[in-house]
Amino acid sequence: MTVVEAEASPRRTPPRRDGAASQWGGSGLFTQTIALTGRSLRPYMNAGVIIVTFVEPLVMLLMFAGVLKVLGEAPGMSKDMAYIDGLAPAIMIITAVAAGAQAGNGLINDLRNDVITRFHTLPINRFSVLLARSFADAARSLYQLIAVAVLAALIFGFAPPGGVLGVLGAIVMSLLVGWSMSWIFIMMAALLRNGDVLRMITTLLTFPLLFASNAFVPPESMPTGLRVIAQGNPISYANDAVRSLVAGNASVMELLTTVAVCLALVCVCAPISKRSFRVM
Repeated sequence: MTVVEAEASPRRTPPRRDGAASQWGGSGLFTQTIALTGRSLRPYMNAGVIIVTFVEPLVMLLMFAGVLKVLGEAPGMSKDMAYIDGLAPAIMIITAVAAGAQAGNGLINDLRNDVITRFHTLPINRFSVLLARSFADAARSLYQLIAVAVLAALIFGFAPPGGVLGVLGAIVMSLLVGWSMSWIFIMMAALLRNGDVLRMITTLLTFPLLFASNAFVPPESMPTGLRVIAQGNPISYANDAVRSLVAGNASVMELLTTVAVCLALVCVCAPISKRSFRVM
């Protein structure tokens, strides 16, 4: 090729990459998940949200431990443990599951605000968006779970036989249960993409799970039909695992079974969520 032909031929310039796109493209799933989790947590850092987040477990403790204290005398209730020692772990599970249910609403809000559309234009692993959503709501529930334990101790004398280690174990187990449940609502959000429908389904799903269980009274004291539901309710098994940690008599098999069920739930719901999220 002559000099004239070389100068006449157009030069090929490499495509320019946006700075943000370059940064995302060079990071892995872990880094992207951490960054997106921080982004999802920012709305929870508002002072008003923090106060409401703190008040929620306080209201539940006052309502259930105060108004329903008479249930401690119900037939079948253990007389070896104070009612608050059995109730506080149940409220931990309720708090964690309620926080997990918000994961679906958070994903719907991101869809409504076109945040997900912007994420799709970046070279990121889309599964990191879902992971970040689940971790952000788990982090929020951690704050509430600690508040439940502290408030129960200060106001109602929560002093379980398992001590501090038992309470810490109960918090970790509650976090795992709430995080695994959050994948149900993330999956439904990815499939439905409708906030109103999701909220109705969330209410229909969570209320029977939480209240038709052994959270407040033993199944033996319930009517026959409700007793069958409570005995087969997975939340009842989660309550048993958390209570055994608080009581200091947890068995390895009981804890492993609860962990296995939680992980199995994630293994079922997470792939469906990922597949549905791809086509958004």
